[in-house]
Amino acid sequence: MAKIGVIMKKVTSIIITAAIFLSACTDISNNTPNEGVMQSSSLTQTTITEKAEPVIIEPPVAEPPTPEYITVSFVAAGDNLIHPPIYNQAKKHANGTDAEYDFTESYISIADIIGSADLSVINQETLICNDIYPPSNFPFFNSPVALGDHMIDIGFNVFSLANNHTLDKGMEGLYACLDYWDSRTSDSVVAVGAYRNAEDRANIRTSVVNDVTFSYLSYAESLNGLESWLKPPAEVGDANDVATMINEITRAGEISDVCVVFLHWGVENSSVISDVQRQTAQKLVDAGADIIIGTHPHVLRDIEILERSDGSKAVVAYSLGNLIGAQYIPQTMIGGLLKFDIIVNSETRQVEFENVHIIPIITHYDRSWNIRIYLLEEYTAELAALHGVRAHGRFDMDYVEAVFYGTISEEFIL
Repeated sequence: MAKIGVIMKKVTSIIITAAIFLSACTDISNNTPNEGVMQSSSLTQTTITEKAEPVIIEPPVAEPPTPEYITVSFVAAGDNLIHPPIYNQAKKHANGTDAEYDFTESYISIADIIGSADLSVINQETLICNDIYPPSNFPFFNSPVALGDHMIDIGFNVFSLANNHTLDKGMEGLYACLDYWDSRTSDSVVAVGAYRNAEDRANIRTSVVNDVTFSYLSYAESLNGLESWLKPPAEVGDANDVATMINEITRAGEISDVCVVFLHWGVENSSVISDVQRQTAQKLVDAGADIIIGTHPHVLRDIEILERSDGSKAVVAYSLGNLIGAQYIPQTMIGGLLKFDIIVNSETRQVEFENVHIIPIITHYDRSWNIRIYLLEEYTAELAALHGVRAHGRFDMDYVEAVFYGTISEEFIL
């Protein structure tokens, strides 16, 4: 019996030991022993054989800055051709004042348009010889200082001097004219096209408008046969010298955002644009001219937008006709103001043009030679019936509209 008792104690001890072992392998979350073992095995395998992928944090992508665009409003006028009726009327209107001339009446209809533009340019067809000569008529023009002062007062900034009347008073008159413009030159007033010498010419005229730098060049095809009167060292821009024009335009492009070129060219009293003019315009645009203002024919010619090989564009007005004048040909009474916005990317300095159009204007004079500019929108059939030019040809509203709408492409008419 004692032997049996010893055996029973060993059996009991074995059972208790087994129970303790089995209890130690059991998960505290009441899982079965097998589940606990599987989870432990699985965890060990994952820890040994799998590596977590590194987390790469990309830096935030900076948005490119939104480009700013600068806008410059631009207006160009044609030939300011000052015949005696214009300065005689100004003298009459100044009667009883301290001034000798008052040109207000002649230009009153366009003054707001000129003055409201950021940049306004014009061909000053007649010399202003600093009042060393009295005012004079064709073929050797001279205008009073008061005329130039009034043009500045109403808002013109840039005056082209290279035209067929630049030498009307010889070298003395040319230097006197340059004296006048030198006395009026400022940060906002520039005269271009006639120069005292090569050094003066090499100093390409510029101005800054709304943080945009403009350069200006001016050339004339003819000096009315007076080329021999031009004595060194003075120079006048020559529109026949294409190589020099290209060279100067290239240099102007290096110091400016926008290059404005005046060309006094073409056949007078003709609205036909020649193939040579189109070819020359394209060459100048390819060289860097952004705006070409054509004058001299005294009548309107069409406008074109020319494109360069890189896709950039330029505005070419082949002739803007007369701003004012007292000629006898009905078509010369119909001119235009070229108006548009210049848009410049402040980062790239790329130039674009918007709202390019012509504002039609009429020079009106009656039989008493009262003379003034009218906008076509304010001109009437009654005024047309009283126009003094009717003594030399047809002039009525149908004629005016036929000339304007028959000359200017529809895309440039508002």
